[in-house]
Amino acid sequence: MIAIVLVAAAVILQPPSTPTSLPPHNVRLVDGATGQDVPVHVVVDELRRRDVVVLGEEHDNTPGHRYCAELIWALHRARPDLAISMEQFERDVQGVVDDYLRGRISEAEFLKHSRPWKNYDPDYKPQIELAKQYKLDVIAGNLPRPVASRYVSSENPMAPFKPGSTSAPNDSYFVLFKESMKSHPAMTGGPSVEGMYRAQCAKDDAMAESISDYLASRPHRKPMVIHRCGNFHCEYGLGTVSRLLQRSPLLQVGVVSMASMPDVNKPDLTKHLKKAHYLLLVPQMPKPTPPPKSPAPPAKSTTAPPKASAQAK
Repeated sequence: MIAIVLVAAAVILQPPSTPTSLPPHNVRLVDGATGQDVPVHVVVDELRRRDVVVLGEEHDNTPGHRYCAELIWALHRARPDLAISMEQFERDVQGVVDDYLRGRISEAEFLKHSRPWKNYDPDYKPQIELAKQYKLDVIAGNLPRPVASRYVSSENPMAPFKPGSTSAPNDSYFVLFKESMKSHPAMTGGPSVEGMYRAQCAKDDAMAESISDYLASRPHRKPMVIHRCGNFHCEYGLGTVSRLLQRSPLLQVGVVSMASMPDVNKPDLTKHLKKAHYLLLVPQMPKPTPPPKSPAPPAKSTTAPPKASAQAK
């Protein structure tokens, strides 16, 4: 086994009651250029100097989510003045998020009105509760889904909460997007790939604009922003990352991206190197078992019923 015990931020950066190591996981943190293992305290010490840290995820990978939550805790210990930006909450619920974090509404009201993802409780609640405990800001950065759907059929729809500017150029991001969508169910008799790409880019621009505006409005504090999103939104420095740098070219951005493997101790990194500054190697999640098929109803008989006897009364 090459399973490693992950060490958190240096002791000098932590309060005395804070543990000095993260629990061991069946994950590995490696350099995105070389594939070599990197101790997490080295990663935290490097990332804490950045303006923005993007954590690209596989949305359904539970071990990866657990590790990201602990990495955010470690970064908070190293850089207490931070905000958490999330793809998982949309711009129109920012007020609901703020009200919950500041104790103005209950958790039940928050969950009722914020449209959390179905895996909120195990995978995203830890970050929200960290923010609530330490009075950190959470940026609900994503484009509302109804607004994003309008970009599928229109290049510039009239809609609230959309970014001030967005574009969908025929570039390397588009090439990667087309390749990723080849097996997507929505592409079978559904909208065009160009329309889906416009919606993807509008989401990227919305998240980038939300982060850029947040930092620009706090020039003297200079907090760090940790942004959680799907890894396609940030790999190769494209998507949200490139659009953030278009708006704020001087920002220092670090990217950590999940990569699932059948065996994290024998990884094939051929397709993953150069995607991010650091790769978080996580075990592949088993595919959900499809529900059993319902038995077919009995076929209706086509035989005519026998005629009644002439003597029947």
